[in-house]
Amino acid sequence: MSNSYADIEYADTYFGDRYGADQWRAATEVHKAQALATATRSIDVQRLRGRKTDDAQPLAFPRAIYWWGAWNADTTVPEAVKAATCEEALAILSQDTQRAARQREGLTSVSIGDASESYDKSALARTQSGGLLSPQAKLLLRPWLVGAVPIV
Repeated sequence: MSNSYADIEYADTYFGDRYGADQWRAATEVHKAQALATATRSIDVQRLRGRKTDDAQPLAFPRAIYWWGAWNADTTVPEAVKAATCEEALAILSQDTQRAARQREGLTSVSIGDASESYDKSALARTQSGGLLSPQAKLLLRPWLVGAVPIV
């Protein structure tokens, strides 16, 4: 597949009988495919260690990582990356789009009487730098993120 690290069948199995995945199970096939493709794009804009294994591959994974004096290249997409794609897709499907967009823009508080809003400018910078919605996805991707320490 050229636009996602995980397909619908993989994600359906991944979520299986998992509690809290109701938004995934309720989504249409079209919305699931769109969420997986969007999640993949969100992953690909992260600051990743290493380089593509093959310059011609359409997505950022599989990757080659320079470790202990040699390039170690994956030939397939790691399971953790597929899982991160699923987690990010679920977060995308689960978000209240208007509210989430405003929070990503830095909305920190809203007052109804005399209507006022407060924003945190650092949140907008995080959004523009390609932050992920899912904390689980970020944890799963940690070995490939620039600045993270790999655990071997």
